[in-house]
Amino acid sequence: MKGIPRRMNKKDKILVERIKKGDKQAMAEIYDTYYKPMFNTAYRIVNDFHFAEDVLHEAFIKAFTHIHQYKGTASFGAWLKRIIINESLQWIKKYGHWHPEENDARLNKLHGKEEIYEENEPDFPQNEKPREILMAMRRLKDNYRTILSLYYIEGYDYDEITQIMGISYQNARTMLSRAKTALKNLLKENNAYEG
Repeated sequence: MKGIPRRMNKKDKILVERIKKGDKQAMAEIYDTYYKPMFNTAYRIVNDFHFAEDVLHEAFIKAFTHIHQYKGTASFGAWLKRIIINESLQWIKKYGHWHPEENDARLNKLHGKEEIYEENEPDFPQNEKPREILMAMRRLKDNYRTILSLYYIEGYDYDEITQIMGISYQNARTMLSRAKTALKNLLKENNAYEG
């Protein structure tokens, strides 16, 4: 996964131990540390500013409630991100797809215009601006948007995606291929794709 260390850092280890003892200040510090990257993850999946906040808060509550299940084999951020993704997917299953165009101003004000737009790996549209790609991704079906986010933005491999989404390896490869094609078609429609 990009951006989140795979190993536990010393500060997080201390904070997690304090959280296990019920220290609310440690909870606040962890929340402040991970709020933005976890919000961005939820937002890219649920595609709505307000619901991403709801998902985020539910995931933090779940993480703090089940902190004793955290074994420290991966970084706390990686463990928390998995909870965020699972909560986001549960939200999509429960409530379906939303069109959050009206949330752009709030999102930009909260995060700064370009902060949520990350660089993409090769094999993803390269000549386009990240904002154009993410805006086009928001128009995709939930499963296409989710798999593109998990693979290209969150950095999960096929094996991890099959576990997260509950699909077979072949279905993951097929879905990712179809999602990339759908995204390229949307970008062509918007005259934003040159490849």
